[in-house]
Amino acid sequence: MKKIVLTALSVLMLLLAVTGCVSSGGSSSAAGTDNMPGWYLDPQSVYPDDKFMTAIGTGDTRRAAEQSAMAGLSQIFKSEISVDVNTAERYKDLVGPSGSMSESELMLAQSTNVQSNQTLLNVQFGEAAVDGEGRVHVIAYIDRMATGRIYQDLISKNSSFVQDYLGSYQSQSDPIKKYAYISAASVIAQSNEMLLDQLRIISQAYYSMSKVPYDTKKVQQAKADTASQMTISIQISGDTGDRVASVVRQSLSSERFPTADPAMMKIRGSVSMESMELNPKYKSVRWQLSLEFVGPDGKSLISYENQNKASGVTDEAARSFAYDDISTAVEKEFIGSVRGYFDGLVLGN
Repeated sequence: MKKIVLTALSVLMLLLAVTGCVSSGGSSSAAGTDNMPGWYLDPQSVYPDDKFMTAIGTGDTRRAAEQSAMAGLSQIFKSEISVDVNTAERYKDLVGPSGSMSESELMLAQSTNVQSNQTLLNVQFGEAAVDGEGRVHVIAYIDRMATGRIYQDLISKNSSFVQDYLGSYQSQSDPIKKYAYISAASVIAQSNEMLLDQLRIISQAYYSMSKVPYDTKKVQQAKADTASQMTISIQISGDTGDRVASVVRQSLSSERFPTADPAMMKIRGSVSMESMELNPKYKSVRWQLSLEFVGPDGKSLISYENQNKASGVTDEAARSFAYDDISTAVEKEFIGSVRGYFDGLVLGN
């Protein structure tokens, strides 16, 4: 009998617990759903789809929720057209000094830290709302008409840059300056392609009015053709196994510069690595890298120096880590300086 009573009592307590959970869930739902604002419950009732693009983001903080909403907005585009980090940075450098671009327009070249790597213009955020569980919700939205006008204006300005650079490219006899101008035109044309692709989704009306006065594929081909004539020889002393030269060669190939000898231009320099005592538990080396970009007339266009230390369990490991550091320095810093040199010719630096 005692067992039966206990069982009945257990069942009763279980029923009460379930009822309590449902009641609590309803209360939480009331706090987290029923009491939430209209833009959360029915976004289209507040932001009609024909006028706005929207995405709701959720996070532990407002900032996290905004980033989530940005990622949601960006994924709507599903664009296969994108620009890499180098192109985005060069775009900003090329159009920024002219004063023709506003700060919001220059956002094209700035990362928004979204998963799909899209950079969107004129994104706005509504007020935040907190649900019963303490999660923050924010809606991000794009006004189609207002944003369409911004895109149209920016695309038009970019097109003017491209046409100006193409004109300078065609009038130049100096092969280095010729490449500088077609490379700059290519950077801005690529950025314009991404904007046009985004505008197509934001506003078909503005997209149909935003035709560019050049052929992007022909601009890209002209850059590749011009780069193919910019032969470069590589001479690096102390480069055991041709490891540094190989990194330089690979980095140049991304710019479509062929390596040859003899060549129009040269990259020469030296690399050294020596063992050192840094920590008795590890083997350490000190490395030094010196590179120089030399023009057709034999004059140095860019000088680059770098040095650092690397450690590993063995001497071989330490040297391997050192070469990793050297590779990063070549790819990001030295080749970046080469790109900067050409862009500087366009900007008159």
